[in-house]
Amino acid sequence: MAISCPSFAVPIADSLSRWEGISSDLSARRSNPPPGESVSMSLDDAKPHVVDASPYEVFVRSARAEPCMQDLVKKNYLDESVYEASARYARSSEFSRAVSLLQPYVGRDFRVLDLGAGRGLTSLALAEQGVRVTAVEYDDSEVIGAGALARLERGPEARLEALRADGLQLPFKDGTFDAAFCRSVLHHLGDLPSGLREVLRVLKPGGLFLACGEHIRSPFGGGRRFLSAHPAVAYGVDERAYPTLTYRRLLRRAGFHGIRLFGYPLEFDDFRAVIRENPIRARLTSMPLFGGALARVLHAAHVVVRRYVLVPEASLPAISLVASKPRLERGLA
Repeated sequence: MAISCPSFAVPIADSLSRWEGISSDLSARRSNPPPGESVSMSLDDAKPHVVDASPYEVFVRSARAEPCMQDLVKKNYLDESVYEASARYARSSEFSRAVSLLQPYVGRDFRVLDLGAGRGLTSLALAEQGVRVTAVEYDDSEVIGAGALARLERGPEARLEALRADGLQLPFKDGTFDAAFCRSVLHHLGDLPSGLREVLRVLKPGGLFLACGEHIRSPFGGGRRFLSAHPAVAYGVDERAYPTLTYRRLLRRAGFHGIRLFGYPLEFDDFRAVIRENPIRARLTSMPLFGGALARVLHAAHVVVRRYVLVPEASLPAISLVASKPRLERGLA
């Protein structure tokens, strides 16, 4: 299937029907895996097998082949070489923020779960920082899934372990990990509340959960503009977006606390640099006594509007979330 450039809009009815179809198929595979397919397996022990390409794999292959899609490929770290893509991701501001949050969990005795690791983009970057990573991926694709993850070069001192497993049924004991990380994964889960509860279960008390690059949408309109704008939807990829408050609410219900958001819209320093491009706003926010306070108020309004109300879905905005597992179980605190 070839990508039509530069427009990727598809009929909403077709997008929604593909969305529902893919979700139903994935749910059915989880509930009734094909004969001989276990819920989890060691990638080192897995036998090669032939599978039909997933919609996402078809999309990635097509994007790589289209000259007009190269910016998208680079922006989403879909390069042919996962090592080059991971090295570039390791230089990004997103990863820098992630490393600063995960720094307390770096050490010989600490374990970090990389949920929905794909072909190992983030796992490689984390391992290079000295993090002991367990990478989990359910899609068995040889291009963007567990098949590719199994081929990563890992020396005898490698800090990366790879497993094929369902994110809704993780094959780990309670309290296994000190921290959990995922990138652009939560909005793909067929059952987000169950997925969040499963992450909470495998975290140790006080453990950190960091989710980067999660799509958001306006609480109005059901995400139709988001679906129309996302180029992968035309390929049947199971893309979703949630209102920001939905992520917050589901994290709280799962049992997380200390929930914080970052990554979208502009952080304060970047926002202030933008408003200074307008002479009037620059003068007002530079005035003695109340200029700084005014800048803070304008930024707060900007965050509320762009993150919670008038979300510009056509630009496919995404936020990052960080939360913690309580140190004591509820009822014992």
